[in-house]
Amino acid sequence: MTLLRKNILWLILATMAGAVGALLVHGSLPVRYVSAAEVDVEPNIAALNIGYTPNMVTEQQVATSGVVLADAALSLGTTPTALAKDLSASLSGTSATGGTANVLSISCAMPTATGAQRCAAAAADAYMAFRNDTSQPKNPISVTLVTPASLPTTTSGVHLRILLPIGAILGLLLGIGAVFVRDQFDHRVRDRADLERLLDVPVLAAIPLTRRSQDVFIRRPLSAAAESYRFLREHLGPLISSVPDGGAVLLVTAAQAGDDCASVAANLAVALAEPGAKVLLVDADLWHPSLDTVFAAGRRPGWSDLLAGRASLGEVAIPVPRVPGLRLVTAGYTTIRSAEIFQGASLAQAVRDMRAQADVIVIHSAPVLEVSHTIALARASDIVAIVADVRRTTREDVSAAVEQIRATGPRAIVGVLNGVASPVSGRARPALAQSASLAPASEVPASLASAVPPRGPNGRHREQFGGAHVYPDEPGDATDADDGPGSGEGRP
Repeated sequence: MTLLRKNILWLILATMAGAVGALLVHGSLPVRYVSAAEVDVEPNIAALNIGYTPNMVTEQQVATSGVVLADAALSLGTTPTALAKDLSASLSGTSATGGTANVLSISCAMPTATGAQRCAAAAADAYMAFRNDTSQPKNPISVTLVTPASLPTTTSGVHLRILLPIGAILGLLLGIGAVFVRDQFDHRVRDRADLERLLDVPVLAAIPLTRRSQDVFIRRPLSAAAESYRFLREHLGPLISSVPDGGAVLLVTAAQAGDDCASVAANLAVALAEPGAKVLLVDADLWHPSLDTVFAAGRRPGWSDLLAGRASLGEVAIPVPRVPGLRLVTAGYTTIRSAEIFQGASLAQAVRDMRAQADVIVIHSAPVLEVSHTIALARASDIVAIVADVRRTTREDVSAAVEQIRATGPRAIVGVLNGVASPVSGRARPALAQSASLAPASEVPASLASAVPPRGPNGRHREQFGGAHVYPDEPGDATDADDGPGSGEGRP
């Protein structure tokens, strides 16, 4: 049922398509009117055949035989062959259920009501003329007209009121079948539970799908997406606080390109700086840098220049005007030999310098399975957040990526699910952490279930980096008209 609920829009479209198909089928069917004349077939008393019983099956065949068709076609101005397609004879009354009634119904289908009436009347007259022929004195049959051919008022065939429900039901069944078939061949990460199974670690947050997601925390601080980053921050708090001597290094990466981990890193860094912590955000993806565009930093010396010794940390770390406490280190100027800078002692020195100047260092790196230097960054990090997008990330890629990270040594690994559908209610619905270890090889104590902070009287979480900060009261929920699905979501 969960799979069907996730594809409810597709099922609605399939049902509507079935109904439209039924309309098209009904419109393509030829318009036919049916008129019938009923005749009574009895023994011919004049021929002294009182004890004779007419064979009604034989009479059905006689009523549509060539002799009758020839006479009827002559009066209608058509041919016997053409008339044979439209003419039929059947038993009426109780004879069809085993009775003795000898009433024969001669029907004719035509494109017009008057045409059908004329055809049925002509066929009945031709049949009666053949059976009541006075030139045959020993004719055992006498036929009498019981009900003249009537003028039909409605067309024949399946009515639209019946065809529409049938088409809608068939469309729904086909849609359900397509959903299950597609699900069998779809290797993408389905939901939070699927990602937790693949990573074997808790998924700390599910980020709603939004437009312009790179700076949603700054543009729409009361949206469901922004609140999801707050929940992610709160769950990361105990892990960050447990790092000896402070300056926790948090690596945000993904298995493959397209998971939008740059947006997760940017918004998480802003969320971490919101309570007043000192945060460094580093764009370590030298092949596809993006954070300089997000924060309008422009082209300037950055991470590559710091590792290459061309600039100091004070020169490359620039403050973000709209976010007090946050400093940005862009990717910097890259060369064809930039990949080599991750292999020397400069990386360890740069990490030590950043630990001394910040409470949290958020590093956005290239995908694990695409660029080798992400492994070096993971080895230098305390926490690794693996981002997976429900629209793009495959299960095989996630499994391969987490194995690569685990191979770098013991550290905390967490999952972040990106691009999920916003709750129907319009309010943030965070992914709750499980009471389990963050990673099989992690040395971080305590479970995430006990790491959820107490709530104050206004329902806000208390800050977890050791302070006693409490969120101040804020105005009511604001809408997020630019955030696509989930617009109007408020802060819980």
